[in-house]
Amino acid sequence: MVLNSLLKSAIGVSLLALAGSAACAEDIPAGWSVDIQPKRAILTYAPELNGPRYLIVACLRDTEEIGVYSTGVGVPSKAAAVALGMTNAGRKYSVRGEFGLDGLTQAPAFRYETNIDNRALSIFRSDFPPMLGGKGPLKITIGDKSQDLPLAGVTEPLRKFSATCFGKS
Repeated sequence: MVLNSLLKSAIGVSLLALAGSAACAEDIPAGWSVDIQPKRAILTYAPELNGPRYLIVACLRDTEEIGVYSTGVGVPSKAAAVALGMTNAGRKYSVRGEFGLDGLTQAPAFRYETNIDNRALSIFRSDFPPMLGGKGPLKITIGDKSQDLPLAGVTEPLRKFSATCFGKS
């Protein structure tokens, strides 16, 4: 049990660090951006240059993992599991994760990570991208804190993210 917790924690830290490493080499751009590597796509929204990353979605096909992260929205809680909810245009999507540290800024960050198989990837594909296809804004809620993310500028980064995550890259 302890070994499982340590392993899960180590994987979580490494995925969050990976999501952070995409921006380490350069500034965190304002608005929507995507970092594409072979079999890996990381979609990010930051409200301003080098600002908090309100949403980070990592699709790691080489290791068959999905991660959803957020910094600057929620505040750490003592609860073992915390929900991050997204709503837009009548659509809802939520994941249950925990608080850790942002691999780039060391600020508190929500994190949800899971291994994916073809069925889980299919569910993620049918639920997540349509959340970003509505008129907006996308509302992210963690605990009792919420933040609206404008969807202007998401189309091209989302297209590239989807091609890598769901395509044959």
